[in-house]
Amino acid sequence: MADVLLFVPKAEREARGNLEDFIEMCRDRLTVFGEDLDWYSNAWPKVGNFTVKGAPSRGYTEEQYLNSEILPFAKAYVRYQQGLNPSKLINEFKAIRCIEPALLAVKGKADITLVDTTVMDIAAQFAREYGATAYQAGSALAKLVKFLNDTKIAPKRIEWRNPISKPKEINRTDKEAQEKRANKLPDDLQLEGMAEMFANDLQHPRDRFTTSIFAILMCAPSRITEVQRLPLNVLHRDKDSKGVEVLGLRFFGGKGAGWDIKYVPTCFAEIAPEAVRRLTELSEEGRRLAKWYEENPSKFYRHSDCPNVKEHAPLSDEQVCMALGLGWAGNRGVISAFFKGYAPYEELRKAKKPLTLAFLNDYCHSVLPEGFPYIDDERQLKYSEALCCYRAHEFRLDLTTSRVKLWIPGKSLFTTDLNYIDGQERSIWTRNGYKNPDGSEVTMTSHQVRHLLNTAAQRGNLGQLDIAKWSARANIHQNATYNHMSEDEYVKLSESALPNGVLDKVKQNAPVTLKDLDHVGDAIAHITIYGFCVHDHSMLPCQRHRDCLNCTEHACIKGDAVKLERLKEQRRLTQVQLDKARAADESGYFGADRWSQHQLKTLERLDQLIEIMENPEIGDGSVIMLNNDQEYSPLKRELAARQGTTRLPEPEPEMPLLDFVMGAF
Repeated sequence: MADVLLFVPKAEREARGNLEDFIEMCRDRLTVFGEDLDWYSNAWPKVGNFTVKGAPSRGYTEEQYLNSEILPFAKAYVRYQQGLNPSKLINEFKAIRCIEPALLAVKGKADITLVDTTVMDIAAQFAREYGATAYQAGSALAKLVKFLNDTKIAPKRIEWRNPISKPKEINRTDKEAQEKRANKLPDDLQLEGMAEMFANDLQHPRDRFTTSIFAILMCAPSRITEVQRLPLNVLHRDKDSKGVEVLGLRFFGGKGAGWDIKYVPTCFAEIAPEAVRRLTELSEEGRRLAKWYEENPSKFYRHSDCPNVKEHAPLSDEQVCMALGLGWAGNRGVISAFFKGYAPYEELRKAKKPLTLAFLNDYCHSVLPEGFPYIDDERQLKYSEALCCYRAHEFRLDLTTSRVKLWIPGKSLFTTDLNYIDGQERSIWTRNGYKNPDGSEVTMTSHQVRHLLNTAAQRGNLGQLDIAKWSARANIHQNATYNHMSEDEYVKLSESALPNGVLDKVKQNAPVTLKDLDHVGDAIAHITIYGFCVHDHSMLPCQRHRDCLNCTEHACIKGDAVKLERLKEQRRLTQVQLDKARAADESGYFGADRWSQHQLKTLERLDQLIEIMENPEIGDGSVIMLNNDQEYSPLKRELAARQGTTRLPEPEPEMPLLDFVMGAF
């Protein structure tokens, strides 16, 4: 029987070749994530796990790894894209975790070269399951489509766009946005409960840690990772411009903010030092251990339970347990379990050599955190100088604290203690008997405190630049995301921001109304170089030809220093004009006498205005309007002319003929 040959189109053969070349390049030639990266591992340290959607970050099983057919591409794609645009949120994982089940559902195999619009539509359905980050997942899928088209790993061009709408901006005024804003803030019950636990000074290390970290979070808007990387000398005392003592915290802000001082509100000036004191006590043993490892690389740490023997003296099993801080119950298996996976121990056992403190010291140095003695290179903060430096299992309820292993908490330690998760470790609320009024479990996130403080700063009308700086934020436009003021609060804030008196309006260049100038109406007054004009130009043009100083409809404001200087300058110029008019009058120039009279009246009014403006007995903000009985007005002149016109009496009507005849009788 003849062999059956399947025809493979050229485009598909080229797509397969492009895929293989891409994987080979990323595996063998790229050095993103380090040259020593274990390509064949399905968990890359500080990068992510190549697991399916829904798998936990820890404790996953082999069945939860991505399909083996798509794994090489997934690794290559993550490494390649992060080499081009490195980011802390590696959304490439979201795209892969959505495309893999879509391929299996539509094509029956996780072959990336089989992606088409149908597969993408199904992948979008999986992306929607990400909830709050569904839009980002959809965007990551659209980015993947563009990559497949550009590299021709897809045999046919895929025309597809992200079908998931971008979440509504949180500063909208609709009901959905209002509820969303409310959920970003902690409840009063949560704040009062945490304050009560802090005041009760709980003694268990886990409770003491959580309440103290929460207190520091309430002192300044911060990210939990920033608080857990604070230095031991975190407190900064200073004096403000008025000589008042202020308290600040030395923070290393994320997102490129660097080291800075975040000043603490007065109401937390006593809380912050107490929280720092408690955390300092908690980390005392951990910092002492870190200091020993820094200064004594060749000597085992001699803690209080360490056997008093020489470094190279043979140790009994019980002495080994004492040195390592293990509970000795006559079972040597606890030692083997402790050294599981440590090759030198297996070699020592095969050679039947005894354990020594020197050997234990070599092991302890081999398991020191990466980068020791620094927590990270960017901060240049040593473990021995960190506020939160502990020993392994320091806060565990089920394990004994290690005497020889260093450990610093990740953000999940604090967040899981606030956030109730069914089936996981009990939260601080559950441990201490706190429930919601309806009996449900209390739960919150650490980021809610950051939202609360930012909203409080907005309510207090703190400047946007100051809010961004206080929050260690690189862009002031991000402030809006953390602002959850209600519409009513905005209205009240706007009302309080308006100037009260007319002088305040003048200083802030706010509109001045006729009512502010003691005139009828809410219309806006016209601004002049000396004050304001209250004339209604919609009824009649200016009758003074802008001779404001001699007009009774002109107002000056007491306390306006700028306008007062202009009045004084005008008085000087008017005096010059008057002197010239008098000289011209004496020389016999026609009309100079009338000009002298006008300048003299103007000078008299200027003297009166300046005298009132400089009178200390008249309050600032007073409206000054001078009367002028001789004020010229074409309108008044016409009215007066009409009132003074002599009118002839109307003639009496002639008597009708009938009345005349009747009157004759």
